[in-house]
Amino acid sequence: MNASTTKALSLGIVVALWAVVSHFGKLPLQLWPVIVGLACFVGAGGGMMGLQKSALGSASGVVWALLYVAVARALGGNDLLDALAMGAAIFGMVFQAQVPLLSYTAGAFLGAATAIGALGARTVNVNGSVRVVIALAIGCALGIASERIAEMLGRMRVVPSMSARH
Repeated sequence: MNASTTKALSLGIVVALWAVVSHFGKLPLQLWPVIVGLACFVGAGGGMMGLQKSALGSASGVVWALLYVAVARALGGNDLLDALAMGAAIFGMVFQAQVPLLSYTAGAFLGAATAIGALGARTVNVNGSVRVVIALAIGCALGIASERIAEMLGRMRVVPSMSARH
C-alpha cells in the first residue's frame, strides 16, 4: 500500500471505531467536533508536536469563544459591539501565535468555530465548552492512534497473487 492509502485507511478506521464507541456508549459528546479535532491534528502536521499544537490550539479557540460571548453579553448584545468583540477574539487568536505551542492559529479558529457551532453563539458556556474541548482533544488523540495503525499497516506484506505464478 502506498502512504496515501495507508493514511486514508488508518484515519477511516479510527473514526469508525470512535463512532461505534460514542454511539453505543451513549457519550454526551457530538461526533463532528471529534472529527474537527482530528482535522486539526492532521493540519498541524501530526506526530507529538502536532498533537500538542492541535490540542492546545483548538482548546484556546474554545476559550476565546467563551471570552467573546462573555464580552458580547456584557456589552448588551448590540450587533456592532458583538462584531467588535469577535474581531478582538480573532486578534487574540492570531496574536497568541507568538507562543510556540499556541502557534497553530487554524486550530484556534476551528476550536472557536466548533464551540460556537456546537453550542450556539449566544449559549456558549463553561460546561458546554468543556465537552467541546474534550471532543476536540479526543479527535487530536485519534490522530496519534491513526499514525500507529498506519505504521502497522505499512509493515504488513501483501501476499503475491496466485495469478502471478506460472
